[in-house]
Amino acid sequence: MKTEQRLTIKRSFLDNYKRELHLHSDFIKFEDKDLVNDGFTSFKANEIKEFSYGMTLYQHYFVFGREYQILIRNFDGKTLKIKFTSYFGIKKNKVHELYSEIINSVWDLYFKEKTMAFIRDFEKGESFYIGDVVVNPEGVIIEVSKLLKQEKKLILWNDVGIRKFTTYISIYSIENPLDFNRGYSYKEDWNTFVLYNVIKNIIANKNIKND
Repeated sequence: MKTEQRLTIKRSFLDNYKRELHLHSDFIKFEDKDLVNDGFTSFKANEIKEFSYGMTLYQHYFVFGREYQILIRNFDGKTLKIKFTSYFGIKKNKVHELYSEIINSVWDLYFKEKTMAFIRDFEKGESFYIGDVVVNPEGVIIEVSKLLKQEKKLILWNDVGIRKFTTYISIYSIENPLDFNRGYSYKEDWNTFVLYNVIKNIIANKNIKND
């Protein structure tokens, strides 16, 4: 029997209302609206397309607040928004643990299998988008900055490098990283963690050294 994970979220210490988050392998449901009769946004698992997540620091001489967000978007462009804050260190560790728990569950329930599906598509010789990156049998196509415009650049697989940082990943040309590189934020860009895992897997299977 499939189990449902239920969490309660207070968006801030000024918001006393505890909002319900339901995580299940078949669906996700969150009370992210303030309507009396219909406060929930819900998606079936097969409707989910992409996600992003991140933390914003509020500071003035010192950090006095943190806003956490996990956004999940379906194929129709509708977004389920999970946001909550911590101020002045109040329950900071507990709030951060909740944030990590939600991200891990969202990944395990909805995006781990999507990542494997992309890898299977690649192995069948198919091309596809992850965010705005094109992954195809030849390599990856990214947009790089060229003076006043963005230019699409194909980096062949034997030249693809990828690095993971705290808040973003970088995809670049091993031979010419200064001219051909692009960063993708976990917070500002969609499916960045999926993108990282797909490309990392492909590189590993091709035995490409990307140091």
